[in-house]
Amino acid sequence: NGTLRRLCNRTMAGSTTPPPSSSGSSASNPTNPPRSKPARRSTNNNAPRTNASSQTYLLFVCTCIFVSMTGNYLHHRIADPHTLHHRSMNSFKEQHLEGHLRADKDAQAAKREKMAKAAEMETKLKEALHVEAAGDTSGGIPKLEAPLHDLAGLSCADHGGPSNDLAAEMVYWSDIPSDADFKSPIGANDKSIKYLTFEPDGGGFNNIRMSLETIILMAHAMGRTLVMPPSQGMYLLRKDRDKQKVHFSFDDFYHMEQVGFEHAGLDIISMEEFLLKEAMTGNLKNKTTGVASYPPNNRTNWDGMDPKELKEYLRDVTLTPLDWSPGSCLAAFPSDDGKQHFDELNDMMHEVQQNMPKVNDFVDKPVAVDAPPVDRMREAVAGQIKRLCIYDEEMQKAPVVHFMCYHKMRVRLLTHFYAFLFFEDWRHDLWSKRFVRDHLRYSDDIQCAAARIVASVRERARKRDPTGNPNGEYDSFHIRRGDFQYKNTRLEADEIYENSKDEMKPGGTVFVATDHNGKPFFKPLADKYDLVFLSDFKKELEGVNTNYYGMIDQLVASRGRVFFGCYHSTFTGFIFRIRGYHSQKEKTDGFEAGLLHNSYYYSGKGEKNMYEHYGAVKAPFYSREFPTSWRDIDKGVEDLAVIASES
Repeated sequence: NGTLRRLCNRTMAGSTTPPPSSSGSSASNPTNPPRSKPARRSTNNNAPRTNASSQTYLLFVCTCIFVSMTGNYLHHRIADPHTLHHRSMNSFKEQHLEGHLRADKDAQAAKREKMAKAAEMETKLKEALHVEAAGDTSGGIPKLEAPLHDLAGLSCADHGGPSNDLAAEMVYWSDIPSDADFKSPIGANDKSIKYLTFEPDGGGFNNIRMSLETIILMAHAMGRTLVMPPSQGMYLLRKDRDKQKVHFSFDDFYHMEQVGFEHAGLDIISMEEFLLKEAMTGNLKNKTTGVASYPPNNRTNWDGMDPKELKEYLRDVTLTPLDWSPGSCLAAFPSDDGKQHFDELNDMMHEVQQNMPKVNDFVDKPVAVDAPPVDRMREAVAGQIKRLCIYDEEMQKAPVVHFMCYHKMRVRLLTHFYAFLFFEDWRHDLWSKRFVRDHLRYSDDIQCAAARIVASVRERARKRDPTGNPNGEYDSFHIRRGDFQYKNTRLEADEIYENSKDEMKPGGTVFVATDHNGKPFFKPLADKYDLVFLSDFKKELEGVNTNYYGMIDQLVASRGRVFFGCYHSTFTGFIFRIRGYHSQKEKTDGFEAGLLHNSYYYSGKGEKNMYEHYGAVKAPFYSREFPTSWRDIDKGVEDLAVIASES
């Protein structure tokens, strides 16, 4: 290196050795200059003369050596994987800990504050339980904070009204404390933390809702911590993006934070928490190479970002069960842990296949909810499903199980949870159905907005006929037009009227939930009824994000005396399920068999009266709801409470 520096310095300063003359004489002899090239007079008598080609050559050599050394330096100091990770971590700290983006920084601060409050509440709860167990009820500990929302009812005082009396009719759910203590028997002895990640469905919100219900129950059944995806845009929920929020997490629709806090057998964390804890610490390995893999650009906060890169990353570092496909298999969970119990489920399936029943065998003949598991499995498969999806040893050992949504590969959980999940213990099965009913309900903001509109519709109906309609009863429709692919359901308004007129109250008030904006289309119905739409209640909807209107439409339509919906629509399907929940609570005629009277499809005579009869789950599973999701699901609560206390 010293020689190289001297050589370069000499080259840049110029050579002190004069070039040889053409005659071979010394160039320093002024009496014998070259004749062919006269010497050039220098303005600086002390400046040495150099040979141009020699200088250029030496400069070239120095440049090559410099480039080579620089490349070597850059490779070892910058491109080295350890250095890259170190630099990325520094960048990560700068981005996430110092927070150069104000919105991200504020969101993180708010999330930390909420987590701190939740931890504080959990500590107080444990202290309270400890003191109570010791027999001390003197109140020596701080008073517990109020829950984030009241599970037992619906209070709209902090959500713009209405009064509790008016809001009460929206409540179909229950608060069952023992349900919150129930843990799945699977993985009960595994002390390590394992995770379940997933990709939301790519369809409309009700398709997203259906897959979410299935995912949450699988996380509980597997004993895995559920990782919620970051907030992102959702299909058809991008209205007025320049005026309001259009990137949503499931916390925007449900009380997810409260759900995770309340249930002993279910832990829920955010994607950011998961990536910080597992990805950025090198715990996630590439499935192909086995080398630690970090998130794209070491980003952990993906809220509001395009999730494509995150999805591809998760698919590379997790176990992705591509063969868990609704319609081709039934995801079965035994009543106890251990391989032998999973083998027993396969034996049970083999027994069912020896005398495979048909769907029509169960019309108006429901299997008892507490029947032996083989009988319940017969109804669950009913000649349609040929195998079981088993949570085998490979899946149980995987640190992270990831459920994809990739339409091109037909990998999608577009199904109802009760059509895909089978629990050997009937009490676990009914717990899962109560969990969805009681906890995966729309948030108080959405429920209260719907309650305000229901109260207004009832008041309108009451004023039009105070004597004949003192309770303000109204009928309702869900008329799907928009981008719906089932063309046989796209009836004209006069056809809808003809198919529904016999059940509707002549001249009565009718609420219409619809995705069709043109009111002239509805003229044949408006000529016969007092038609009202969500858009007629701007005052009641003041300050409500317009992307919540679909959910509010569902809730308002569900309270109609008579309801007509659109066949194949998952939006309509959920309205039927809500009406099923209400029928069990109100004990309406036929509730023991799960029947729904005054609930119809308007598309044709074949489907019109489906809910007048009990029917087993059948394909296509997503196209409608089935009575098994609400029929007699409160049975065995006391038995489950005993199991929960023992665990």
